Amino acid sequence: MTKRKFFIPFGFLKRSIFLLFLLSSPYTYSSIYDYLPKDVGPTSGRYGGIGLIEVPTARFPKEGNLRLGVTSSWPYEVTALMATPFPWMEAVYRYTEIKNQLYSDIPSFSGNQTLKDKSFDFKFKLLKESKYLPDIALGLRDLAGTGLFAGEYLVASKRFWNLDATLGMGWGSLSGKGHYSNPLIRVADQFSSRGYEQGVGGDFAYDAWFSGPQVSLFGGFEYSLPFRGWRLKAEYDTSNLVDEPWVTKPYNISLASGVRDMIEYSIGYKGGRNFHFSFFIKGDFGTGSVVPKIDPPIRLTPPNEKNKNRLLRDRELLFGSINANLAVAKIYTQAISMGEDELTLTVNQAKFRSQPRAIGRSIRVAALLAPSHVKYITVNTMNADVELSSVTVRKDDFHNATNAGGSTAEIYRNAVIQSPMNQHYKSAEFQPAVKFPEIRTNIAPAVRNMIGGPEAFYLGQLWIRMNNTIKFMRGLELNTVIGLNLWQNFDLLRTPSDSSLPHVRSDIQEYLKEGKNNIMRMKLDYIFSPYRDIYARLDAGLLEEMFGGVGGEILYRPFNKTWAVGLALHRVKQRDYKQKFGFLKGQSINTQGSEYETETGHLEIYKEFPKQRVIAQVMAGKFLAGDSGATLDVSRRFKTGLRLGFFFTRTDATAEEFGEGGFDKGIYFQIPHDLFFTRFTTGQVFFGIHPLTRDGGALLVQHHSLYAITGNTAKYEIERDWEDILD
Repeated sequence: MTKRKFFIPFGFLKRSIFLLFLLSSPYTYSSIYDYLPKDVGPTSGRYGGIGLIEVPTARFPKEGNLRLGVTSSWPYEVTALMATPFPWMEAVYRYTEIKNQLYSDIPSFSGNQTLKDKSFDFKFKLLKESKYLPDIALGLRDLAGTGLFAGEYLVASKRFWNLDATLGMGWGSLSGKGHYSNPLIRVADQFSSRGYEQGVGGDFAYDAWFSGPQVSLFGGFEYSLPFRGWRLKAEYDTSNLVDEPWVTKPYNISLASGVRDMIEYSIGYKGGRNFHFSFFIKGDFGTGSVVPKIDPPIRLTPPNEKNKNRLLRDRELLFGSINANLAVAKIYTQAISMGEDELTLTVNQAKFRSQPRAIGRSIRVAALLAPSHVKYITVNTMNADVELSSVTVRKDDFHNATNAGGSTAEIYRNAVIQSPMNQHYKSAEFQPAVKFPEIRTNIAPAVRNMIGGPEAFYLGQLWIRMNNTIKFMRGLELNTVIGLNLWQNFDLLRTPSDSSLPHVRSDIQEYLKEGKNNIMRMKLDYIFSPYRDIYARLDAGLLEEMFGGVGGEILYRPFNKTWAVGLALHRVKQRDYKQKFGFLKGQSINTQGSEYETETGHLEIYKEFPKQRVIAQVMAGKFLAGDSGATLDVSRRFKTGLRLGFFFTRTDATAEEFGEGGFDKGIYFQIPHDLFFTRFTTGQVFFGIHPLTRDGGALLVQHHSLYAITGNTAKYEIERDWEDILD
């Protein structure tokens, strides 16, 4: 190992500039800081979570907070992503580059690449601060990682005016000073020895948690200076990292700033030898939009007596007027009918994430134009040509709430929320003319990323995504996605798969290198509802980038329940690396000279917890590589549309067959576009972190998942967001 007295963090500077580029992209606004709160909240530490410099605190940001940042202190450069899915939970994914070690013990393989380490950290709140008691939290570092930074801690933080003091006890990498014997040894002898070998990644290593012969006490403070957003941090650090043998003093100090509420940075002095730098971008995306919405309901002039009489006499004119005005609001009528005292609409829309908001804006138009004899207005919502929900309200209740100071509760009192009794659009007297085939095309730039590989820190591709949909009839459409390369550096990939399982995913580098211009997807979908609360989908073609085939899915989702159950079955073949129309023929070591063909299918069980906005999904069955097992997926979807989730997969493949850790895991984020826009939209950006690409536990990528199609339309979801009906 090389000793460095002074370190210029060029990597840190490059990554900071990259994050600034993200913040100033055309998808944000130059005046974004005018809309953000002035309180910068708790600050980040070196490892990406909330903390002082090296040591953690018991503080948590608001739920739905996201932070992306880089820190640098020789020999470590850290890129970290932090999220708080709940007010009592902090999750961090950390990628660490260790500058004074090569990537492997084989210099010819490593080249100039330094050692990289990926890990997850979690922190949980145990006690909330009160007048006399502090915040108390328990944390786990380097969970299921290599163990290089593995450590556990119990920490307390208490505020005294402008001073926030922290005191904690650390195990593992936080126990370097060895102040006391591990108190847990008195509970069980197994805590006396750490018993975990560094360098073996992917294993949770439960038996090593809170173990070791000694523990250390750490602590420090964060002082709010009389300048907007500035903090002084000082700490006593008990870390014991083998790559920092020159650290001679356990004291660190830094100056942190959140002058820009979406930006946080700091500079400090560490261990009596090194400078420390950090830069983060952040936002509380679970509590509200970054940019306020300027997207009110359309303003309509009530028809005069003459026009009212015309609308009453000419039903076709009435229906056409409703249809035209709703189209202005990006809500598209599929059918309209009028009975003795009821006006019924079937609508389809992709603008509003909240169904009550779309329903309310539909009712607003219909109620204004409807004849006086209409007492009730019913709105049926539709997606993928399937009716999913039906909401009926009294016209007078809605009028009173919008014009006479009424409330959403008064509308709800007489409302009827139910599953559609029949497919209204098939029998309605007014159905807007649809000329089939209906063609929709979207062309947009896209980015593909690979971070932390042995070849380079960043590998990626800038490409054009061409999405074309041809609808031949209701429910039947052909979806084609073509990728056209603009720039990529995937040619640097040189590490072949050594998996003993069929290479259903681990040959990803071959697909990336040879499929620069590709047909990503070309498949035919037929979606229908054979019976109330039952939905079905049949598909065939090039289903995803690596597999083509035929199959289908069926879902039973009771409208009045918070659970659903489904079954998906497919017969698939592995596509060739160029991703045109061919299939592999002996190019993979496991195909044995023939096309790789297999069946895959899963029983899927869903359970939602409406108040917490938590979705739990279990998928049990056969995976693409022939292994059998189950995947647990848990996520939280905030009202803003932000979704934070993780998954865990265990199969019957042996640890040797599966690879590192013997199981699969990852986290993902769905960030809605309209957080940064003044108008509502359902568009979103998906960002997943999958530490390793393994063949075990590999799922077929599902486009047009039935559970996603029927999302936001269940009774409990409509009731939960009912306040939006007047928005």
